[in-house]
Amino acid sequence: MKAEHVNPFIISVSKIMKDICMLDLNMGKPFVKDDKYEGDSSLIKLGIIGALKGEVVLSLHYETALAVISKMMMMPVSEIDAIGQSAISELGNMIAGNAATVFANDGIIIDITTPDYSTGEEHGESSKQMFCVPFTSDIGELSINIFIEE
Repeated sequence: MKAEHVNPFIISVSKIMKDICMLDLNMGKPFVKDDKYEGDSSLIKLGIIGALKGEVVLSLHYETALAVISKMMMMPVSEIDAIGQSAISELGNMIAGNAATVFANDGIIIDITTPDYSTGEEHGESSKQMFCVPFTSDIGELSINIFIEE
């Protein structure tokens, strides 16, 4: 995985989480992992098409997802219902859109598919190897998982 394919997502996750949720993220050590997730985790999957092809999965622990949705809706949320799924999917959309802009500034034109919300249990498992960039924050853990066809 090339750094120029990962860095736009790191920049975007950090920027959007700070701008929208007022959260500072601390990046952990990136690693390669299988395309599977904890059963109760909240996942926002986005496809990448254009000059690059692949997918990006924003993964949040359940409690982290609740806290993010609460910040976005500016009120406490105790479960992830359809409105919460929509809110957190829009967060994924903002991250991907910002990453697409960073890519475009580097002369790489990509499009992002509509976000698809699921839980880790619903996601299942594929044979893809994902490049995982973990983050911690005051409200919990999340990661951006990237697969780019080489």
